[in-house]
Amino acid sequence: MYLRIKMQVGFSLVEMAMVLMILGILLSGVLVAVGDSTDSVRISSTRSQLRQIEEALYGYAQATGYLPCPATGLSNGLASYTSGTSGACTNYHGFIPAATLNIYGSINEDGLLLDAWQNPIRYSVSALDVGVANYFTDPDDLKTLFGNVPGLLDTYADDADMLRVCQDMTDCAGTTIADTVPAVIISMGENWPDLSGTSSAEEQENAFGATLTGATTGSTYNISNTNSFVDTTYNETEYDDQIRWLSPHILFSRLIQAGQLP
Repeated sequence: MYLRIKMQVGFSLVEMAMVLMILGILLSGVLVAVGDSTDSVRISSTRSQLRQIEEALYGYAQATGYLPCPATGLSNGLASYTSGTSGACTNYHGFIPAATLNIYGSINEDGLLLDAWQNPIRYSVSALDVGVANYFTDPDDLKTLFGNVPGLLDTYADDADMLRVCQDMTDCAGTTIADTVPAVIISMGENWPDLSGTSSAEEQENAFGATLTGATTGSTYNISNTNSFVDTTYNETEYDDQIRWLSPHILFSRLIQAGQLP
Protein backbone atom coordinates (compact mmCIF):
# COMPACT_ATOMS: atom_id res chain seq x y z
CA MET A 1 0.00 0.00 0.00
CA TYR A 2 1.34 3.34 -1.02
CA LEU A 3 0.82 6.49 1.01
CA ARG A 4 0.03 9.59 -1.05
CA ILE A 5 1.32 12.86 0.24
CA LYS A 6 -0.36 15.99 -1.14
CA MET A 7 2.16 18.68 -1.97
CA GLN A 8 1.10 22.34 -1.94
CA VAL A 9 1.90 24.02 -5.22
CA GLY A 10 2.11 27.83 -5.58
CA PHE A 11 2.17 30.69 -3.08
CA SER A 12 0.21 31.18 0.08
CA LEU A 13 -1.91 34.29 0.55
CA VAL A 14 0.71 35.75 2.86
CA GLU A 15 3.45 35.20 0.29
CA MET A 16 1.29 36.72 -2.45
CA ALA A 17 0.62 39.75 -0.27
CA MET A 18 4.34 40.21 0.33
CA VAL A 19 5.08 39.94 -3.39
CA LEU A 20 2.40 42.49 -4.23
CA MET A 21 3.70 44.84 -1.54
CA ILE A 22 7.24 44.63 -2.91
CA LEU A 23 6.00 45.19 -6.46
CA GLY A 24 4.01 48.20 -5.28
CA ILE A 25 7.06 49.72 -3.63
CA LEU A 26 9.16 49.15 -6.74
CA LEU A 27 6.45 50.53 -9.01
CA SER A 28 5.99 53.66 -6.92
CA GLY A 29 9.73 54.27 -7.13
CA VAL A 30 9.63 53.87 -10.90
CA LEU A 31 6.68 56.29 -11.20
CA VAL A 32 8.47 58.89 -9.07
CA ALA A 33 11.60 58.50 -11.20
CA VAL A 34 9.56 58.84 -14.40
CA GLY A 35 7.83 61.94 -13.01
CA ASP A 36 11.15 63.52 -12.04
CA SER A 37 12.57 62.67 -15.46
CA THR A 38 9.57 64.25 -17.19
CA ASP A 39 9.95 67.44 -15.14
CA SER A 40 13.67 67.59 -15.97
CA VAL A 41 12.93 67.21 -19.68
CA ARG A 42 10.32 69.99 -19.54
CA ILE A 43 12.65 72.31 -17.64
CA SER A 44 15.51 71.66 -20.08
CA SER A 45 13.24 72.02 -23.12
CA THR A 46 11.83 75.32 -21.89
CA ARG A 47 15.29 76.64 -21.04
CA SER A 48 16.39 75.97 -24.62
CA GLN A 49 13.18 77.56 -25.90
CA LEU A 50 13.81 80.77 -23.93
CA ARG A 51 17.36 80.96 -25.28
CA GLN A 52 15.98 80.63 -28.81
CA ILE A 53 13.50 83.43 -28.13
CA GLU A 54 16.27 85.63 -26.69
CA GLU A 55 18.35 85.14 -29.83
CA ALA A 56 15.31 85.79 -32.03
CA LEU A 57 14.72 89.11 -30.26
CA TYR A 58 18.33 90.17 -30.81
CA GLY A 59 18.05 89.08 -34.44
CA TYR A 60 14.80 90.95 -34.95
CA ALA A 61 16.37 94.10 -33.51
CA GLN A 62 19.38 93.71 -35.81
CA ALA A 63 17.08 93.42 -38.83
CA THR A 64 14.65 96.21 -37.93
CA GLY A 65 16.44 98.52 -35.51
CA TYR A 66 13.99 98.04 -32.64
CA LEU A 67 12.39 95.47 -30.34
CA PRO A 68 8.87 94.20 -31.06
CA CYS A 69 5.98 95.00 -28.77
CA PRO A 70 4.42 92.11 -26.85
CA ALA A 71 1.55 90.14 -28.33
CA THR A 72 -1.82 90.37 -26.59
CA GLY A 73 -4.66 87.89 -26.32
CA LEU A 74 -6.28 89.64 -29.29
CA SER A 75 -3.31 89.98 -31.68
CA ASN A 76 -3.00 86.30 -32.69
CA GLY A 77 0.70 86.10 -31.90
CA LEU A 78 1.64 89.37 -33.61
CA ALA A 79 3.35 92.31 -31.93
CA SER A 80 0.59 94.72 -30.91
CA TYR A 81 1.03 98.47 -31.45
CA THR A 82 -1.38 101.31 -30.76
CA SER A 83 -0.93 102.32 -34.41
CA GLY A 84 1.39 101.44 -37.29
CA THR A 85 4.14 98.84 -37.01
CA SER A 86 6.48 100.41 -34.47
CA GLY A 87 6.37 102.85 -31.60
CA ALA A 88 3.91 102.77 -28.72
CA CYS A 89 2.77 99.31 -27.62
CA THR A 90 -0.80 98.33 -26.83
CA ASN A 91 0.63 96.63 -23.73
CA TYR A 92 4.23 96.65 -22.54
CA HIS A 93 3.58 93.44 -20.60
CA GLY A 94 2.14 90.56 -22.59
CA PHE A 95 3.31 87.56 -24.56
CA ILE A 96 6.06 86.60 -26.99
CA PRO A 97 5.02 87.79 -30.48
CA ALA A 98 5.81 84.40 -32.01
CA ALA A 99 4.15 85.20 -35.35
CA THR A 100 6.19 88.40 -35.70
CA LEU A 101 9.42 86.61 -34.76
CA ASN A 102 8.53 83.52 -36.87
CA ILE A 103 9.37 81.20 -33.96
CA TYR A 104 8.40 77.55 -34.19
CA GLY A 105 6.61 75.93 -31.26
CA SER A 106 3.29 74.91 -29.77
CA ILE A 107 0.65 77.61 -30.20
CA ASN A 108 -2.71 77.77 -28.44
CA GLU A 109 -6.01 78.86 -29.98
CA ASP A 110 -5.27 82.50 -29.15
CA GLY A 111 -2.04 82.33 -31.17
CA LEU A 112 0.20 82.41 -28.08
CA LEU A 113 3.49 80.51 -27.93
CA LEU A 114 3.48 77.86 -25.18
CA ASP A 115 6.20 76.44 -22.95
CA ALA A 116 6.60 72.74 -22.11
CA TRP A 117 3.74 72.97 -19.59
CA GLN A 118 1.44 74.42 -22.27
CA ASN A 119 1.38 77.85 -20.62
CA PRO A 120 1.84 81.04 -22.70
CA ILE A 121 5.34 82.51 -22.48
CA ARG A 122 5.35 86.06 -21.11
CA TYR A 123 7.31 88.95 -22.59
CA SER A 124 7.77 92.50 -21.31
CA VAL A 125 9.56 95.37 -23.02
CA SER A 126 10.69 98.70 -21.62
CA ALA A 127 8.23 101.56 -22.00
CA LEU A 128 11.08 104.09 -21.84
CA ASP A 129 9.95 107.21 -23.65
CA VAL A 130 10.29 110.96 -23.73
CA GLY A 131 7.23 112.72 -25.05
CA VAL A 132 6.06 110.67 -28.03
CA ALA A 133 9.39 108.87 -28.44
CA ASN A 134 9.31 105.15 -27.59
CA TYR A 135 13.00 104.37 -27.55
CA PHE A 136 13.20 100.58 -27.64
CA THR A 137 10.18 99.90 -29.86
CA ASP A 138 10.80 102.51 -32.55
CA PRO A 139 13.95 102.52 -34.73
CA ASP A 140 14.17 106.28 -35.19
CA ASP A 141 13.66 106.99 -31.51
CA LEU A 142 16.34 104.46 -30.53
CA LYS A 143 18.79 106.15 -32.90
CA THR A 144 17.94 109.47 -31.28
CA LEU A 145 18.59 108.03 -27.82
CA PHE A 146 21.87 106.42 -28.85
CA GLY A 147 23.02 109.48 -30.78
CA ASN A 148 22.86 111.59 -27.64
CA VAL A 149 25.97 109.99 -26.14
CA PRO A 150 26.48 112.46 -23.24
CA GLY A 151 22.92 111.96 -22.07
CA LEU A 152 22.57 108.29 -23.00
CA LEU A 153 23.26 106.82 -19.57
CA ASP A 154 21.32 109.56 -17.80
CA THR A 155 18.34 108.89 -20.04
CA TYR A 156 17.97 105.13 -19.66
CA ALA A 157 20.16 104.02 -16.74
CA ASP A 158 18.10 105.67 -14.03
CA ASP A 159 14.70 105.61 -15.70
CA ALA A 160 11.82 103.91 -13.90
CA ASP A 161 10.49 102.60 -17.22
CA MET A 162 13.50 100.30 -17.63
CA LEU A 163 12.92 96.76 -16.38
CA ARG A 164 14.86 95.22 -13.49
CA VAL A 165 15.43 91.69 -12.19
CA CYS A 166 15.82 90.98 -8.46
CA GLN A 167 16.66 87.98 -6.26
CA ASP A 168 13.53 88.42 -4.18
CA MET A 169 10.75 90.88 -3.50
CA THR A 170 12.78 93.05 -1.11
CA ASP A 171 15.84 93.32 -3.39
CA CYS A 172 13.94 95.47 -5.87
CA ALA A 173 14.13 98.28 -3.35
CA GLY A 174 17.91 97.95 -3.25
CA THR A 175 20.39 95.60 -4.92
CA THR A 176 19.26 93.97 -8.17
CA ILE A 177 20.59 91.15 -10.36
CA ALA A 178 20.09 93.22 -13.49
CA ASP A 179 19.05 96.83 -13.89
CA THR A 180 18.21 98.92 -16.98
CA VAL A 181 16.88 95.83 -18.77
CA PRO A 182 15.12 96.48 -22.12
CA ALA A 183 13.16 93.21 -22.28
CA VAL A 184 12.30 90.16 -20.15
CA ILE A 185 11.11 86.67 -21.19
CA ILE A 186 9.36 84.40 -18.65
CA SER A 187 8.09 80.84 -18.49
CA MET A 188 5.78 80.43 -15.52
CA GLY A 189 6.48 76.69 -15.26
CA GLU A 190 3.88 74.27 -13.97
CA ASN A 191 3.02 76.29 -10.88
CA TRP A 192 1.96 79.54 -12.50
CA PRO A 193 0.18 82.47 -10.79
CA ASP A 194 -3.50 82.14 -10.04
CA LEU A 195 -6.00 83.43 -7.52
CA SER A 196 -6.04 80.30 -5.37
CA GLY A 197 -3.13 81.39 -3.20
CA THR A 198 -0.88 78.55 -4.40
CA SER A 199 1.63 80.89 -6.02
CA SER A 200 4.44 82.52 -4.07
CA ALA A 201 4.90 86.28 -3.90
CA GLU A 202 7.93 85.95 -6.19
CA GLU A 203 5.91 84.13 -8.86
CA GLN A 204 3.11 86.65 -8.60
CA GLU A 205 5.62 89.47 -9.10
CA ASN A 206 6.50 87.99 -12.50
CA ALA A 207 2.99 87.69 -13.90
CA PHE A 208 0.27 89.14 -11.74
CA GLY A 209 -1.62 92.38 -11.20
CA ALA A 210 -3.20 92.72 -14.64
CA THR A 211 -5.02 90.50 -17.12
CA LEU A 212 -5.45 90.06 -20.86
CA THR A 213 -8.32 88.21 -22.52
CA GLY A 214 -7.92 85.64 -25.29
CA ALA A 215 -9.83 86.46 -28.48
CA THR A 216 -10.73 82.87 -29.36
CA THR A 217 -10.82 81.05 -26.03
CA GLY A 218 -12.05 83.92 -23.89
CA SER A 219 -9.44 82.86 -21.33
CA THR A 220 -8.21 85.38 -18.78
CA TYR A 221 -4.41 85.51 -18.70
CA ASN A 222 -2.49 86.97 -15.76
CA ILE A 223 0.34 89.34 -16.67
CA SER A 224 2.68 91.65 -14.78
CA ASN A 225 1.81 95.27 -14.09
CA THR A 226 5.21 96.34 -12.74
CA ASN A 227 8.72 96.73 -14.15
CA SER A 228 10.28 94.53 -11.44
CA PHE A 229 10.78 90.78 -11.87
CA VAL A 230 12.18 88.04 -9.63
CA ASP A 231 14.72 85.33 -10.48
CA THR A 232 15.43 83.23 -7.41
CA THR A 233 16.32 79.67 -6.34
CA TYR A 234 14.21 76.93 -7.94
CA ASN A 235 11.62 75.30 -5.72
CA GLU A 236 8.96 73.11 -7.31
CA THR A 237 6.26 74.26 -4.89
CA GLU A 238 7.16 77.94 -4.46
CA TYR A 239 9.21 79.09 -7.45
CA ASP A 240 9.53 77.21 -10.73
CA ASP A 241 9.67 80.20 -13.09
CA GLN A 242 12.39 80.48 -15.73
CA ILE A 243 13.42 83.97 -16.73
CA ARG A 244 15.82 85.48 -19.25
CA TRP A 245 16.45 89.10 -20.12
CA LEU A 246 18.20 91.16 -22.77
CA SER A 247 21.32 93.11 -21.87
CA PRO A 248 21.14 96.70 -23.17
CA HIS A 249 24.87 96.58 -23.93
CA ILE A 250 24.63 93.40 -26.00
CA LEU A 251 21.59 94.89 -27.74
CA PHE A 252 23.46 98.10 -28.58
CA SER A 253 26.49 96.09 -29.75
CA ARG A 254 24.34 93.91 -32.03
CA LEU A 255 22.61 96.98 -33.47
CA ILE A 256 25.94 98.69 -34.16
CA GLN A 257 27.27 95.56 -35.88
CA ALA A 258 24.13 95.45 -38.04
CA GLY A 259 24.45 99.12 -38.98
CA GLN A 260 21.23 100.06 -37.18
CA LEU A 261 23.01 102.44 -34.79
CA PRO A 262 25.84 104.89 -35.48
